[in-house]
Amino acid sequence: MEKQPETQADTGIGQTEQMEQTAPKERKPRRRKKSLIRRLLSGFGWGLIVVFALLLTGFVYQWFGEQSDRAAYTVPGQLVQVGGHRMHVYKEEKTDRAPAEPAVVLISGWGTANPYADFSPVYEGLRGQAEFAVVERFGYGYSDVTDEKRDIDEIAEELHEALAQADVRPPFVLAAHSLGSLEAIRYTQLYPDDVAGLLMIDTGSPEFYQTFRSGALRSDLNRIAIKSGIVRALYHVNGFAGYLSGQRNGLKLLTPEMREQDRLATLLVACNTNVTEEMRRMHANANKIVAQKKQLDAPMIVLAADWFGEATEERMDSLREFGSTWSTDAKLEVVQDSAHSIQAYQPQKIVEAALELTGSAR
Repeated sequence: MEKQPETQADTGIGQTEQMEQTAPKERKPRRRKKSLIRRLLSGFGWGLIVVFALLLTGFVYQWFGEQSDRAAYTVPGQLVQVGGHRMHVYKEEKTDRAPAEPAVVLISGWGTANPYADFSPVYEGLRGQAEFAVVERFGYGYSDVTDEKRDIDEIAEELHEALAQADVRPPFVLAAHSLGSLEAIRYTQLYPDDVAGLLMIDTGSPEFYQTFRSGALRSDLNRIAIKSGIVRALYHVNGFAGYLSGQRNGLKLLTPEMREQDRLATLLVACNTNVTEEMRRMHANANKIVAQKKQLDAPMIVLAADWFGEATEERMDSLREFGSTWSTDAKLEVVQDSAHSIQAYQPQKIVEAALELTGSAR
């Protein structure tokens, strides 16, 4: 019998190959790609970690810097007790001051970190001509930061108590810069017999401050920049200190010692809770003063910066109205070649006006 040829089926080889061809191939597991959102969130998380680390480093840097700064931040005047807290008063006496001769009380504008240093360009002109004092509100300069409300009556009463504790006796010429005008006018409303004159240094009327835009949010942001070490680091950048004091003539009229005290105050106390709360209460404080408005029986000189020729006639008219409606005897003087902080540009103009009001003009 003839032998049949072997087939693939008989040998099983073809069947195996066929099975291999028809059997589904085993697939390797594929790695899932992260979605775009998941990748973004992952990157955002790492970004937060980096930002947090930088902020922590900055806060530590600021904290260590403050420890050495406080040792150099020495009180130049006296710390008096007002409401259980310390308030700084710097004064220079006039040895032959007559009983009825006014003393000049210098009142800083809002946010001035170190009023003592800020007003220092006028000291030489006043020295020996009039007794004068700088009273730093709570939260300013070398005074304590407190939890007291920044109501204008509270501020005026604190000024009254501080002057008494520092043995600066009335009558006074209140020389107020910027928002400090509210303090000066309210003090005059509450203690009219103490005030012999008012000197308004590039300020606004209480009516102006009823609607003036608040800078409280900016103050909060500035405080964060200080406490996180950003401002301290920027002080090492050439030109930053001049930029920061741009409206104060780059502090050119301050001695090196005064400039250093101003820098230390910026890093240690600027934009604290008392200062920010004072700005938040600006409208309410102005409303309280305007509600009791009447012409004050004290002469007033309003010094207006010409802002290097950019001051508008509208502003000058508003300052004239300020003087005429708030004082029985007022006049406006325009100070040439000056920005807002006249004491930093033309301190002699402040000296001349203050001495005129004290009756000591030479």
